[in-house]
Amino acid sequence: MRFLGYLKRWPHFDRGAVRVWDRNLMAWLKYYKTSVLMNFGEPLMNLLALGFGLGAYVTKLNDLPFAEFIAPGLLASTAMMGVVYDTAFSGHSMLDRGVYESMVTGPLRVESITAGMFLWEASRSVLYGCTFLVVILVMGLVRSPLALLIPVLMVLAGLLFTGPSLFVAAWAKAEDQLFYYFTLVITPMFMFSGIFFPVENLPAAARWAIWLSPLYHVTNLSRALVLGRLHPGLWGDVLWLMVATIVLMPWPVTQMRRRLTA
Repeated sequence: MRFLGYLKRWPHFDRGAVRVWDRNLMAWLKYYKTSVLMNFGEPLMNLLALGFGLGAYVTKLNDLPFAEFIAPGLLASTAMMGVVYDTAFSGHSMLDRGVYESMVTGPLRVESITAGMFLWEASRSVLYGCTFLVVILVMGLVRSPLALLIPVLMVLAGLLFTGPSLFVAAWAKAEDQLFYYFTLVITPMFMFSGIFFPVENLPAAARWAIWLSPLYHVTNLSRALVLGRLHPGLWGDVLWLMVATIVLMPWPVTQMRRRLTA
């Protein structure tokens, strides 16, 4: 019975979800230039300023030039940032403006609306992640044809980061409350997920905290695919991401239902 209750909270990837995805695409096409600039420009500036600027003064990390070390991590963070900001702020705005409420009063269910958001954010993750991949390829920072598997990783990352971000969007009573999520969760993940420095030599407590970060596992997989450094431990990262995605996906469905029926 508990399992059946869990299934009822699961997003429904049906025709209604595709309609929500299509609605988001039509809306995005109206402002895609500024969206691309914000979500792609920042990691590119980080790569240029840190990878090549600071990298001129930093010795190799894990036998890699600094730019090659951080480029796959910035690719992973691009997927995260492109999802969490859009999901949190756009989701909260659509709730405040009654967009989701009008969808629910029509033919769509909360489960379909949520699934449509998952599909849309996974698409954004692939778009921004693969665009950044092309840039670092042109810069000569890609070492392996395994990088062709990056879109698969971007889909998984998009689904994973959408769940908690949409939950926060539905939970927040005011837009200002969203900044707690970014200040206390997103920014620490960005700084301490192995993007800018190896974490192996940190104290055990710090390594354990970093291991809980989903971005850490996405970064590990991204670096392995871009640089062609596969090892058995990566299966642990894949398993972690899949389990976390399955556990987190029902969260926004439950919170959205509470918000829309309050």
